Amino acid sequence: MAKLLNMQGICKSFFGVEVLHNVDFSVDKGEVMALCGENGAGKSTLMKILAGIYIQDAGDVVFKGSIIPKNATPLEMHHLGLSMIHQELNLLNELTIAQNIFLRREPRTPAGFINFNKMNEDAAALLAKLGEKIDPRRKVRELKIAQKQMVEIAKAISFNVELLVMDEPTSVLTGKETTILFDLIGNLASQDIAVVYISHRLKEISDVCQKVTVLRDGYFVATKNVNEVTVKDIATLMVGREITESAVTDFTGDPDAVMLEVKNVTDHMLQDVGFKVRRGEILGFSGLVGAGRTELMEVIFGIRKPRTGQVFINGKPVAVRSAIDAIKSNLGFVTEDRKETGLVLCRDINENTNYVFWQKNKGMFKSRKVYTANTKKMIERLNIRCNSPAQNVSNLSGGNQQKVALAKWLVSGAKVLVMDEPTRGVDVGARQEIYRIIKELAAEGVAIVIVSSDLPEILTICERVIVMHEGRITGMLQSSELTESKVMYYATNV
Repeated sequence: MAKLLNMQGICKSFFGVEVLHNVDFSVDKGEVMALCGENGAGKSTLMKILAGIYIQDAGDVVFKGSIIPKNATPLEMHHLGLSMIHQELNLLNELTIAQNIFLRREPRTPAGFINFNKMNEDAAALLAKLGEKIDPRRKVRELKIAQKQMVEIAKAISFNVELLVMDEPTSVLTGKETTILFDLIGNLASQDIAVVYISHRLKEISDVCQKVTVLRDGYFVATKNVNEVTVKDIATLMVGREITESAVTDFTGDPDAVMLEVKNVTDHMLQDVGFKVRRGEILGFSGLVGAGRTELMEVIFGIRKPRTGQVFINGKPVAVRSAIDAIKSNLGFVTEDRKETGLVLCRDINENTNYVFWQKNKGMFKSRKVYTANTKKMIERLNIRCNSPAQNVSNLSGGNQQKVALAKWLVSGAKVLVMDEPTRGVDVGARQEIYRIIKELAAEGVAIVIVSSDLPEILTICERVIVMHEGRITGMLQSSELTESKVMYYATNV
C-alpha cells in the first residue's frame, strides 16, 4: 500500500548553503511519526517544504499518491488535508480567538456578512475538544503563551486534516494540557489521521509516537520503531556522540553573599512574595502555568508595576521602574518568548547581540570593531550556528535564536541573570550547551534565576528551587531534596 506521504530526495539551500541533502521521509495513514534532530538539523525546513512555505531545490513531495507542485501555497496544502502548527506562534494579537482560527474562512450570512455567532460557536466547539473553556471572543493578546498554543492547535484541526505536523507543540503546555494533547493525537490516529511530531522532549516520544526519524546536519540518519530504542539511543543518533548529564549539588558558595533580594511583592496576582539569590547560585522557580512566576520576574525587571515591594542589589535598594533601570542595575532577563520580546527578528546577529551593551554605553564612543568582536566571541562561546554576524536573526533555527537572546545579556555584563524557559524549543545538544554556559556563569559569580516548566530541567541544573502556586511561594527545596513529586506537591498546593 502506498504511503500517505512520501518525500523523496529533498534538497534545499539558503544563500548558497545546503541545509537538506537528498532527504527521504515517509508517513503512513494513522501513524504518529516523531521527527528529531538538533537545532539546524533541517527538521523545520523539511516540514516547511511539506507545508508549502519553502520550495525545495530538488526532490518530490508525494501526498495521497500525487506529486504536489513545487509552487503549492500553504492554503492549497491546507485544502489538500495538511496542516502545520509552527514552533513559533503565528497568531494576530489584535484579533479574537475565533477570528484567528477562521481567518479568511469566516462563516457568512446569506447576505454575505460574517456570521460572528456561528464563528464563535464553532471556535468554542474546537477548543472544547482540546479541553479548553476560553471565551473565543477574547483577544489573543490577552492570552498566556500556553493558551495561544492551544489556539494554534484548534486552528490546525479546524481543517479536515489527513496529516497534521506539530512543531514543538508541548514546549509551553502544562502537564494537564500535554495529557489532553496526547489524548487528542491518539484520537486523530484512530481516525487514520497521520501526525508528524517534532519535539526535543525525547521522553515524550515513547508516550505518543510509533516511529522516530532522525536528521543530523541536513542528512537522513535513521527511522526506528519507538519500542526498539531508548531516549539515550535517540539522543546519540541526533548528535553523533553519547550524551552525559552531571548531577547537581547543593550550593557551596558564601551563603551571606546575597546578590538579589526581593521583598513583599504584591499586585493583583502576586501575594507578598520575597526571596534571595546569592552570588554564584542557580535558583530555580517551578509551578504550574498561572502560578505567577513570569509575572514576578517582570516586576523585578521593571516591566510590571507592583502595588508593594522592594528590590535590593548587593544589599542596596534599587528603584527599577523600567527595563532601562534594570539594565543599569546589571540585571538581565532572557524572556520566555524570544520572538515577541527577546529579539529584533528583522535585524542581524551583530545588532541583537550588542543591543543591551549599546544601551549601557550610550554617550561613549565604541567602534564597530568592538561590537563585531563582542559578537564573534559570543558565536564561539555559545556555538551559534550561522553564516556570519551579519546574518538576519529570523533566518536562524529556534535554538540558535535562543542563544543570541542569551548572548546579548552576556555581552552586557549582567551580574544577576533571570532566564524564563531558557531551553524552550532547544534540542538536546544545544540544551547541554546552555546548561554548561549557565554553570560557567555561576562559577564566575553571576547570580542566576531560572523559571522553567520542565521539571527534569529544574532537577538537572538548579541548586535550590522555589515553588509557586497562585501567586504565592508554597515551597522551597534544596537540590538534595528535589524530586518531581515534591515539586508537584507544592505546585498544586495539596
